[in-house]
Amino acid sequence: MKKVTKSALAIFATILIAGASCKKNSNTDIVLPPIGGYNNSNEVAAANLKAYWEFDGNQNENKSGTTATSSAGVTYTTGIKGQAVKLDSGFLFYNSIPALNGMTTFSVSSWVQTKNSQAPGFTSMVFQLTKPHSTFGNINLGVETGGRPLGNDTLTIHGWYTDPTNGLQDNRNDPFGTPAVGVVKATADQWVFLTMTVSNTNPVNLLIYANGVNIGAYNQRGTNVYTPLTPSSVVIGGWINNVPGQPHTSDTWPHAFVGSIDQVRVYDKALSQDEITALYQLELAGR
Repeated sequence: MKKVTKSALAIFATILIAGASCKKNSNTDIVLPPIGGYNNSNEVAAANLKAYWEFDGNQNENKSGTTATSSAGVTYTTGIKGQAVKLDSGFLFYNSIPALNGMTTFSVSSWVQTKNSQAPGFTSMVFQLTKPHSTFGNINLGVETGGRPLGNDTLTIHGWYTDPTNGLQDNRNDPFGTPAVGVVKATADQWVFLTMTVSNTNPVNLLIYANGVNIGAYNQRGTNVYTPLTPSSVVIGGWINNVPGQPHTSDTWPHAFVGSIDQVRVYDKALSQDEITALYQLELAGR
């Protein structure tokens, strides 16, 4: 039998290591084709992204590194991209995200997983930029989950914002019309991508999207531009009334969120249809 020398063994080991290294690199070097001209979701309107929560095992707002001031009913689950927060009548409260205070126009996007018939009149608030001593905030994006029976797969999406008179402008859904407006079909375990955009044009446009498709109603708001009151704070998955110790009205009907929320983004511009479609497709693909 031919004797194998130490040098031969060393050469053989080197070949094995090199082969393994090549195999690993061949996987990590794969370049995926762009979607809508973007390689990943963080490239969409990157210069206008003012706040972003990805919820990968923590409660941080990624742009500023701000963590939640307080929270309740929060655990983590598998999200549309990495992890998501799962809320059991829960919320996350951020006392201050300064980058959101100076906006004159905006977009809010988020993935949600929720269901109908959670309580009579239940409005599941996804994102709220608050205003002092009020139930409704400067920005409000939610799902009306109390108007249909348990198991119904039609979700009504609702958005509101503060106008120059300190009133509210909303997308005035007609969810029972023919055809229904402001609604999206989704089973209880299905993720839905919501987007609300408000321009500062004349007339102002308030648009609501679900899964990248415009489902809004009565979008033209005249000269009622977005006019926030400060100081403001952020509540994800709840109303300011749900946060102990914060100034708000005596209303007791607002309920904290039941379900899961992922990939919350706030921009200081009204995203275009193409940008929203790209963001939806990229995050759906985990990018």
